[in-house]
Amino acid sequence: MQEQFVNEFMTKITDIVSDDVLNIVYKQLMLHVAAYEIKKKSTEITIYEGYLPEFYKVFFVTRKIEGMSMKSLELYNMVLKDFFYCLNKKVEEITTNDIRVYLYKVQKERQLSNATLDSRRTIIHSFLEWAANEQYIGSNPCRSIRPIKYERPKRNPLTGIELEKLRNACETIRDSAIIEFLYSTGCRVTEMERVDITDVDFAKKEVLLFGKGNKHRISYLNARAELALKKYLKVRQDTNSALFVSDRKPHDRLKKAAIEKRVRQLGEMSGIGRRVYPHLIRHTTATDGLFRGMPVEEVQKLLGHVSITTTMIYAEVSEVNTKNDHKKYII
Repeated sequence: MQEQFVNEFMTKITDIVSDDVLNIVYKQLMLHVAAYEIKKKSTEITIYEGYLPEFYKVFFVTRKIEGMSMKSLELYNMVLKDFFYCLNKKVEEITTNDIRVYLYKVQKERQLSNATLDSRRTIIHSFLEWAANEQYIGSNPCRSIRPIKYERPKRNPLTGIELEKLRNACETIRDSAIIEFLYSTGCRVTEMERVDITDVDFAKKEVLLFGKGNKHRISYLNARAELALKKYLKVRQDTNSALFVSDRKPHDRLKKAAIEKRVRQLGEMSGIGRRVYPHLIRHTTATDGLFRGMPVEEVQKLLGHVSITTTMIYAEVSEVNTKNDHKKYII
């Protein structure tokens, strides 16, 4: 754990200090931590007693088994604990009006946006719906509360020129491989972090991704991505199984934060004039696919969305495309 701590720390400062300073810090830090017992902070959910239902822990165990991410579990835990603490009532006594009053008060007191408030409503509904289905309570009092309306921020994908500028900003073979891989596969940054070299099948031009909900899916490599990856792997001199690793020794797996940081830097260097991040490239992949005639069901499969509604949120068909189709089909 000491070595892991040092390596993770070095990864965070690798782009901040020079190689000479990096070597000095690495040696001194290794010597310093040798005298300490280092243990990673536990992220296990702490269940409080009293105001929480007896079956509260069962819900989280069930969701974890079903593949809910730790990040989502932590969000659910935070929202539900606050909900039950504020109401301080037995779950079977909670009424629809109790929930409405809670939502009204929490928005007024904490200045929450409608989007954040609806997220809380969704989490409360999900828990109570599960409790009703599992027969812990008679019915879900949140069922009759309608979704809270809010204006979704418009997502603007990269234009063709912006994407080319981003490509031209790449300084290294690894930079190009990162951008082309993100665009070709439409993967999430967490999925990219987990990919191993063995997950890439160049013969079939396929990539096995392990993503949201602990589910596997297949994505694909276009010619640009295939060429960029082959060039990158050819110059690699490490033995790490990860597809993307840090440039400096000990060449650890490239983590989510490092990928996001490098993509952001490339966006700034490109002169596009707006923030660039991995999810924006994923959105660009989806939008380009729809614009060029890819069926929405196939885009849904490519992105790994459970609901096709989510796909349409990520990749709204442009007005220009709709206008052209209108001329073509509405005669």
